[in-house]
Amino acid sequence: MKAVIMAGGEGTRLRPLTCNRPKPMVPVANKPVMEHIIELLKKHGITEVAVTLQYMPELIKDYFHDGSDFGMKIVYYTEDKPLGTAGSVKNAEEFLDDTFIVISGDALTDINLEKAVKFHFEKESMATLVLKRVDIPLEYGVVVTDGDGRITRFLEKPSWGEVFSDTVNTGIYVLSPEVLSFFKKNEMFDFSKDLFPILLKENKQMFGFITEDYWCDIGDLQAYNQAHMDVMDGKVKMNIPGKEIKEHVWVDDGVEIDDSAIILPPCIIGRNTKIKGNSIVGDYSVIGEYNIIDERSSIKRSITWKNCIIDKGVQLRGTVICNKVHLKDGVSAFQNSVIGDDTIAKQNAVIKPSIKIWPDKMIDEGVEVNSNMVWGSKYTRSIFGNRGIAGEINVDITPEYASKLGAAYGSLFKENAKVGVSCDDSAAAHMIKSSFITGLLSAGVEVLDFGKMLLPITRSAVRFYGSDGGIHISTSTDDVARLFIDFLDKKGCNIDRGLERKIENAFIREDFMRCEGDCIKDVIVIPDYSKFYLRNIINSVKVKKIGYKISLNAGSAFIADLVKEMLEELGCEVEITSLKLVNTGRNIMQGAASSDVRHFSNLVKTGGFDIGVSIEDSCEKMILVDNRGKIVTEDMFIALISIIIFKRIQGGTVVVPISASNVVEKIAAENNGKVIRSKTAVQDIMNKILGSEVKEEMLEQFTMHFDAIAGLARILEFMSVNKYKLSDLIDMIPEFHINKKEVECPWNAKGKVIREIIQELDGDSIETLEGVKIHNDKGWVLVLPDADAPVCRVISESYSAEFAEELSNIYVNKVREISRS
Repeated sequence: MKAVIMAGGEGTRLRPLTCNRPKPMVPVANKPVMEHIIELLKKHGITEVAVTLQYMPELIKDYFHDGSDFGMKIVYYTEDKPLGTAGSVKNAEEFLDDTFIVISGDALTDINLEKAVKFHFEKESMATLVLKRVDIPLEYGVVVTDGDGRITRFLEKPSWGEVFSDTVNTGIYVLSPEVLSFFKKNEMFDFSKDLFPILLKENKQMFGFITEDYWCDIGDLQAYNQAHMDVMDGKVKMNIPGKEIKEHVWVDDGVEIDDSAIILPPCIIGRNTKIKGNSIVGDYSVIGEYNIIDERSSIKRSITWKNCIIDKGVQLRGTVICNKVHLKDGVSAFQNSVIGDDTIAKQNAVIKPSIKIWPDKMIDEGVEVNSNMVWGSKYTRSIFGNRGIAGEINVDITPEYASKLGAAYGSLFKENAKVGVSCDDSAAAHMIKSSFITGLLSAGVEVLDFGKMLLPITRSAVRFYGSDGGIHISTSTDDVARLFIDFLDKKGCNIDRGLERKIENAFIREDFMRCEGDCIKDVIVIPDYSKFYLRNIINSVKVKKIGYKISLNAGSAFIADLVKEMLEELGCEVEITSLKLVNTGRNIMQGAASSDVRHFSNLVKTGGFDIGVSIEDSCEKMILVDNRGKIVTEDMFIALISIIIFKRIQGGTVVVPISASNVVEKIAAENNGKVIRSKTAVQDIMNKILGSEVKEEMLEQFTMHFDAIAGLARILEFMSVNKYKLSDLIDMIPEFHINKKEVECPWNAKGKVIREIIQELDGDSIETLEGVKIHNDKGWVLVLPDADAPVCRVISESYSAEFAEELSNIYVNKVREISRS
């Protein structure tokens, strides 16, 4: 049998380790990771190998040559342009005359390839994917299989709501040559994104072989360090260079160790290295070849590559040192720092934790390096949550952080792009807004400064001025130390997950471009758009005098004054309630059952008001209360909007999240309307409503969902034209019963929970648009992993409150049981 090693990877997330070498040449235990793959293939009797190359191909060719030094026969296929994983293997089609293995040259594994091949032939499979169960599958391609191992679905880097399994694609495949006939040579084609979905669609024999053996995708610096620890702990079966002179201490030829030096297991010491007196090589350290460790130096949980000089009294703690680095006397480098090739750090320099230093740098004597030198890579979790970015002011979100984030966002736009920036009336938001503007300007973006503005008005301004995007910064009256950042696209919608990931990647790698000084543009200040926006709403209302008596509550005097001004111009009598009466944070709808809201509803009822309105801080959401004191919950509000839209536009369309009540479909049926279901995230709902272009009828729905000021005006206008009270509209909503719960679920159990729930159910009774939605004769229940917290949300609907709660409890217990098993 023959094999193909895919060795074209750049390894951008491993920089600066990969600045001067392709990812397969990054050393693990003093050998290039691809050499471990070569040894694995040879161990299983595979000695004829094709290697696909693209990035720095000569370095791989110069090291492995024709393979004879490794007992192999190697031929190389170099891409002139990126062709994708399948496209690169297609280049070797003439070499592949029988069933063959495809394996990545930059992962560390001891997978039993013979078992995978045997499984392939037993299943008479056309394509067999080697799969591995992982705790947190978000950064991998998830593969869903049935009980027989047949592949039923692929998901590339899913969100938590799309994690239907915890089995991921390792990038190791056993393939029949005929798979290469499904696409043409020299075209961009990927196995997981292109070829395998085609085979699945055409019902070809495709199976997943789940391995329990070791596999590590060395995708980032944390994984790189972990791979070394796993090697030294014996979790992966591989050949470690040298002899094991005592338990878990491997020493290669030509090593000199002073008698007074301390060597603590486990560790690996490379060929011809010298370790001088009173030095310490601590546990989980790997010392490369031809290193000199001078007196009194201490190395713990660190990795040094080839030809490094570590002078006297150097302290390394959890650091990676690349080739030919010289650390002079007294230098210290700390946790998760990386020092690139050919760097010199002079006496007593300090490299702070998580600092990345690119190759060929000089660090002056006594300097404390607390920011990446030039551009670097940093391991971090996703910076975006369910909606935008949130964090503590000057703790999570500092001016420096905001400026860099602004530059990362700005770097994604084409030339001559313009971005609108706004904030609420807090000093903290104004400070962070200024930092975002500097970051955007440094990327060459033209900035429209909208000034002090509410989020729905910013959405409108982005569309009105034809901006390519927007940023809005706001705080909360519930927690004045907390900041929220919304990134908008040109339609005024929150950006989608794909763009969020691009911003994260640019931010993490810090390899975005800064423009030259003469390309920095002026900031264009946009004054008084809020007044124009308000006037536009008032002018669009077709009723001269609405005339309702309204109790208005808002946490912000700025919001209260703006809404009061609009309502009074529309002929309403407005009374502002105590600003601290009701929870007015960003989750106002979730607080609809609180005692404060009930107090507000009683005030509306006893005060003789036609309607009560409480508006949240961002001015997107509102709670309505009718003249009877009845509170409009989040689910009722969705139904209310649907009634208004269908009565205005017969045969119209509404977009609602998968978690919304089925009562919306009943309302649609009564009005010949159509319902489209979306995922639950704000950006998913927004983009479903507006689509690829903004249409007037869908903009109306967008407004009522995400603009409390304009949405309130639309609702009041509809009520006035049709002579309805709010209570009349509420009475039109059919009765429904929804129950919502949260259950603790560790991050590493979420994929397993969803997979096991799907596996035990009949496929016809479930939906997997997001999470898993189970339908039965009592109603439905949705199990949804949360993106921001280690919990799953469980939402159910039934024909009575009791049955809805029963459904929720069943799956709360199921989630708890699976996550603890």
